[in-house]
Amino acid sequence: MSKEAIRLVLHQSSANYRKPGAFDNKMTYPLPPFSTVIGAIHKACGYTNTHEMDVSIQGKYGALNRRVYRDYNFLNSTFDDRGILVKMTNESMLSTAFIKVAEAKKQGSSFERNADIKVYDQELLEEYQSLKQKGREVQTLKTEKFKPEIGRLKEEKKRLAEQRKQLDKSSQEFAKVKELEENISEEIKKMEKEFTEYEKNTYTIPYSRFRVLTTSIKQYELLSDIELIIHITSEDRKTMEDIYANVYNITSLGRSEDFVEVNDAEWVTLAECEAGLSSEYYAYLALANVRKQKVLTKDINTKNRGMDRQIIGTKYVLPKLYTIGEDGKRVFEQKKVLYASQYEMGYVEEEDGIFVDWLEDGKYYIVNFV
Repeated sequence: MSKEAIRLVLHQSSANYRKPGAFDNKMTYPLPPFSTVIGAIHKACGYTNTHEMDVSIQGKYGALNRRVYRDYNFLNSTFDDRGILVKMTNESMLSTAFIKVAEAKKQGSSFERNADIKVYDQELLEEYQSLKQKGREVQTLKTEKFKPEIGRLKEEKKRLAEQRKQLDKSSQEFAKVKELEENISEEIKKMEKEFTEYEKNTYTIPYSRFRVLTTSIKQYELLSDIELIIHITSEDRKTMEDIYANVYNITSLGRSEDFVEVNDAEWVTLAECEAGLSSEYYAYLALANVRKQKVLTKDINTKNRGMDRQIIGTKYVLPKLYTIGEDGKRVFEQKKVLYASQYEMGYVEEEDGIFVDWLEDGKYYIVNFV
């Protein structure tokens, strides 16, 4: 039993492999999840669709630190009495770059009335205030002129429709009334389009460039001095060749600023794993293999080898490959794993996905494809 794979030895000075659902404290996984590694490989190879592959991830880190950062949160509505008023510098809103306009000092402040605020940009504040006034003018115009006129035209169209029903369809009068109806419909469409464009250009778009944000102090976890040993295999030979040719294009794992040094990349042949082999590295182990005692984790009582052996480690459910669902969103395949170290091999079979990568100096890596 043997299998071809690509072995990567990577180093990162620091990284955060963010756990989903962690908001106030951006917690990190101890090793990158499968989807993170597979995504980095796809990016390095320039893939735009999913290529099937299996990965084994193990490694260790020097320390786990917590860093404080200031979190900026844009509110869904532009409130006049709270937070920090800003103007976005990118009209498409694809960028979060902004200019600070003013900041509310306390509850009851008002940017429009210049009440209890700290002003950073007077010119932009005046622009905001004029837009608030313009918004009221547009609303008044809509309520007092536009809607009544549209209502009058619709009533006239309704009257003509009733009149047309009483006429002979072949008569000239029927054709005339129908033409008047169509003219009114066109007039309504024209008025609605013109008013919508006027409202959008004079108020909606300019006002949407102003936003309110709030700030809060949060924490994120940061691993440092990370060593990773990653094995990759695929049933598709071309995929393997692509990965080997592009491993040095892997620039980061985790956040975009979590840079990667590729210290080694080798095409290796994995051998059958022997019972009794052990590893000091931390790794993601298939939970099913641990429960079946294919892998024996560190135990409080090292003499205990029975079925009541206590499993030592941390359980995770990690994303791997994904498909696109009917709603267009990614649906990830989830893998149940145990994060553990100082584990020992029991008797394994080929379908368990466990192999050994022998090094030249007699050392080895246990490879657990999940």
